[in-house]
Amino acid sequence: TEVAESGTTDTFTVVLDAQPTSDVVLTITSSDTGEATVTSTLTFTNADWDTPQTVTVTGVDDNLIDGTIASTITIAVSDSESNDSFDNLADQIVSSNTTDDDTAGFTVAETDGSTEVAESGTTDTFTVVLTAQPASDVVLTVTADANDEASVAPSSVSFTPANWDTPQTVTVTGVDESLVDGDQVSTITVAVLDQASDNNFIDAPDQTISVSTTDDDTAGFTVAETDGSTEVAESGTTDTFTVVLDAQPTSDVVLTITSSDTGEATVTSTLTFTNADWDTPQTVTVTGVDDNLVDGTIISSTTISVVDEISDDDFDPVADQNVQIGTLDDDIAGFTVTETDGSTEVDESGTTDTFTIVLTAEPSTNVVLSIESSNVDEATVDLDSITFTPENWDTPQTITANGVDDLGVIDGPQTSTATISIVQEASDDNFDAVADQQVSVTTTDDDVPGFTVTETDGSTEVNESGTTDTFTIVLTAQPTSNVTFTITSADTDEATVVGTATFIPGEWNTPQEITVTGADDGQLVDGDQVTLLTISIDDANSDDGFDPLDDQTVSATTIDNDIPGFTVAETDGSTEVAESGTT
Repeated sequence: TEVAESGTTDTFTVVLDAQPTSDVVLTITSSDTGEATVTSTLTFTNADWDTPQTVTVTGVDDNLIDGTIASTITIAVSDSESNDSFDNLADQIVSSNTTDDDTAGFTVAETDGSTEVAESGTTDTFTVVLTAQPASDVVLTVTADANDEASVAPSSVSFTPANWDTPQTVTVTGVDESLVDGDQVSTITVAVLDQASDNNFIDAPDQTISVSTTDDDTAGFTVAETDGSTEVAESGTTDTFTVVLDAQPTSDVVLTITSSDTGEATVTSTLTFTNADWDTPQTVTVTGVDDNLVDGTIISSTTISVVDEISDDDFDPVADQNVQIGTLDDDIAGFTVTETDGSTEVDESGTTDTFTIVLTAEPSTNVVLSIESSNVDEATVDLDSITFTPENWDTPQTITANGVDDLGVIDGPQTSTATISIVQEASDDNFDAVADQQVSVTTTDDDVPGFTVTETDGSTEVNESGTTDTFTIVLTAQPTSNVTFTITSADTDEATVVGTATFIPGEWNTPQEITVTGADDGQLVDGDQVTLLTISIDDANSDDGFDPLDDQTVSATTIDNDIPGFTVAETDGSTEVAESGTT
């Protein structure tokens, strides 16, 4: 008979050769029940002794790799329970072959039917178990073909004849390799280590499992600002930030760095990262740009972008990043006033002097300045306002100061101020808070203390009979206080005058008339007489500016009315005498 370890069966029949008088019991035994089992007994009676009975042989699985095993099946009379006539019958033997179904090999079973790990270090497992019992130890090696994607532990497992059917677990761990390579599939090979294993297993084929390693390396880059922000000044100061890739590329990655406003800040133009230096931060330098414009702190942005056509394709979809840049304004709203030769001086005669005005920074809109003299009686300016535009802001504009004659006021050099102010409602708001500036204008006084004496008809003549003549006195400049004159005659017997004349500041230029009167000197025949009339400043009662003035004189001629001769007066108008001697 032939059976297999898988449990197949085969049969043979047994029948008695002669009719017993009582039952005959036959025992059927297998020489190796680990290979085959059989029906245990057959009983023949007096009635059915000639009816064949079937013995079923069943293969037994022993898990042992032992090839086809021959066993024997013995059919024997059970003497104690059989007809005595049959007791001496010899046993009979049936040969049985049990075909071995145990194949040298091993089974790999993946948890949930697949093996998946991630670069973050997650794990998955599979088990290994032999498919048959070895006669001696069997060692299996476990190796990963991509140790930078997945590692295995243990690297080998050993089975003995005792534990061969106990599955052993192998743990697969994801390995982080920084490379942006997407999900990678690697292979783990389980193989019999021939030199350390049961010979039956030497030819067992290797088995492999595919391991999917999920990539946790995302294409990208990180920007780090120094001190957390980026600020520069228009004076040209610099600040920096760094850029570094987040994962290793397979080829170069080129980044462009562009400024949104190169009038405020410039930047390094490009950065190139290679597969070797991808994790070394590279520095971008930001430099402030001077624009002359009063615009406060301007926020611009720097954009960092991947140059797709010359970069690792994995980085092409990476989004741009922006860095805000604050450019501090060094342009101060204001204006500068420059006086010609360092000062501004004019004269009452109408001379001029100039000064210039220019803005210190470029406005965004017009800036209007007003120019106002504090004393237009001393000095005026030719323009009461000037306008600067964003185009001409740095071109100085000239203001001319003119001296003004104050009509004789003796006030010495006078200082007035020309005030330059921002006209807020018409100017760039950045200039509204700019302080006024003043230019001191000195006006030189051309008014000299003095007085003028003018004789009527160019001379002064009176008669002893008491006739009069006049001359006038007038000041040549306006005093700050009264000016009093004393007028004296050198010979009051010939001519007399009014003794004083007083000018007040408000009537300084109104001539005052001085009357000269002829004086009768009796009957003295002395001819025409010239008398000096002296006009003097009364220092004690006059503006001090007039005190030093010299006296002036007027020559007055007094015509003599005394004619040499005599007078005869007749008593009663006639003279008569008598010869008698009357008188």
